[in-house]
Amino acid sequence: MNEFFSENLTDRQIKTLFHTMKFIGAKPEDIIYLKSEEYLEDIFPIDLAIFKPNENIDCYVMQTVGLSSYYFEKDVARSELIMVLPKTWKPDFYKNEYNWPRYLLLDIAYGAVENNRGTMVGQVYVPKEDNMYEGSDDVIGGILVLPEDFDLMFCEEYIDETYTKFLQVVPITKDDLSKIEEVGPGKFIRYDLHDSDGALFTVKLKENKLYGIDKIIKQNEDSLKGE
Repeated sequence: MNEFFSENLTDRQIKTLFHTMKFIGAKPEDIIYLKSEEYLEDIFPIDLAIFKPNENIDCYVMQTVGLSSYYFEKDVARSELIMVLPKTWKPDFYKNEYNWPRYLLLDIAYGAVENNRGTMVGQVYVPKEDNMYEGSDDVIGGILVLPEDFDLMFCEEYIDETYTKFLQVVPITKDDLSKIEEVGPGKFIRYDLHDSDGALFTVKLKENKLYGIDKIIKQNEDSLKGE
């Protein structure tokens, strides 16, 4: 794994990847690494790393690896983006129900590069095309937030003489977008994306109806749990 990193990743990619590994306690074997299939006119690839659930964090963490190679605006820090997915998610990229978060994360990252615009808390991304995220539960885009479920020190790292921020993408629906337009992104994040237990930033997956044997299995599992 270390040989793979040294031969195929830039120095900055390695540093941003190890930053997340350190904070969530991940080992190299806990990572699914996806090399970029798209090539921009610039020389810096934007890959994806998927960290599997472990004893320290009970969820998947998906992260861009390379977005911070681009420095768009003097007063806006470099950044990498993450999404937090429940442990019920699967890295099965042949099924839309599991693959759409990957598209959303890369859409926002590539959009930042193509528009030469830095990323910051409260930014809302909605693509012009309809039905971009087939397999999701009416997701039309995303909003950027601070990753509150992580240690505060995770949010920013000093790399190669500049700060890199790690921002979280939370998917939004049409109803969410209407609320953002009504109250503003700050109030939406503060009130609509929080409840009494804290932040509601983990991606919600579309619940598929159970049929036949799957329904029987689910009923038996719930019965054994006393539900």
